[in-house]
Amino acid sequence: MLKFACINISSKNPKALAEFYRKIGAAVFVDGENYDGFNFGNDENQSGICVWDENIWGKSTAGYITIVFKTNNLQQTRNSIIANGIELPPIQTADWGGQQLVFNDPDGNIITVLT
Repeated sequence: MLKFACINISSKNPKALAEFYRKIGAAVFVDGENYDGFNFGNDENQSGICVWDENIWGKSTAGYITIVFKTNNLQQTRNSIIANGIELPPIQTADWGGQQLVFNDPDGNIITVLT
């Protein structure tokens, strides 16, 4: 049986990307000061997203991805992210009827936050 490890993305500035995800409230796990190969998205020992320095390893050929987070209070999460200096669009009603917040990270990946 296979065990899911992570999804790989690349970044021109992995340290700045880590700081961005910290500002939006995502778990970020960096070993020392080396931001090449850091993980975010889940608890430290769980699967998540691995970020690689594209200046070392080349740009990911997979293109941009959509990263989905869940929250119990979408408006409170939006307010918290804005308070950390990140501009956000208004909350939208999704095609399926639920509420969502959709924006991009500094590398162009799409972030969707759902309740």
